[in-house]
Amino acid sequence: MADCEGLDDTVKDLRRHGFASDSVSTGSATMAAYRDFDVVLIDLDLTDYDGLTLCREIRLASDIPMIGFASLHELDRVLALEAGCDDCVVKPYHSRELMARLGALLRRTHMMSPPALVLGALGIHPSLREVRIGDRPVDVTRKEFELLHLLASEPAKVFSRAELLRRVWEYDHVDADVTALASRTIDTHVSSLRKKLGSPHWIVTVRSVGFRLDDEAVRAESA
Repeated sequence: MADCEGLDDTVKDLRRHGFASDSVSTGSATMAAYRDFDVVLIDLDLTDYDGLTLCREIRLASDIPMIGFASLHELDRVLALEAGCDDCVVKPYHSRELMARLGALLRRTHMMSPPALVLGALGIHPSLREVRIGDRPVDVTRKEFELLHLLASEPAKVFSRAELLRRVWEYDHVDADVTALASRTIDTHVSSLRKKLGSPHWIVTVRSVGFRLDDEAVRAESA
């Protein structure tokens, strides 16, 4: 959530309704943090950033759901929607209306989500952003989920490090020779996933190329 009026109360309301939420007070902080969340709430009246520009920049880089907070003026609401917001709430707003709009947006988003991927006991559920091994939920970060979902979507394919950076980390321009820092970022996420999944064999390192998911190992070990 970026700098909404009544910010503390709104965060409390979100948490009371079961949403894990956090807040930032500037547009620049929003740009640095939004990829770690499932929905972004943006007050268009920011102190350090033009709110409409912030919405456009996020929408260009991501399809993450966004709700904007605008004044009573119809033009402001229209501009927010044109800038990439999926919905717009008029300030001041009531908690009940915000929760209803947020719930409706999440339902629409989930309806458009790709189907679950199931390999043996491993289940990956995009609509819930959830990974399960049998009945056991696996606590993964947003990037770990996106990485695992991508690998599982084409288990026979070897994904290069450059492709992973483009498709998971949303880097627009990545040279074939990935930097050492970026390479370590991928390695760290893969290592964490292996530990959380409970097997070092499910994600295979293809030397000098990248990674792939070994669906045969997944099915065999989870049988």
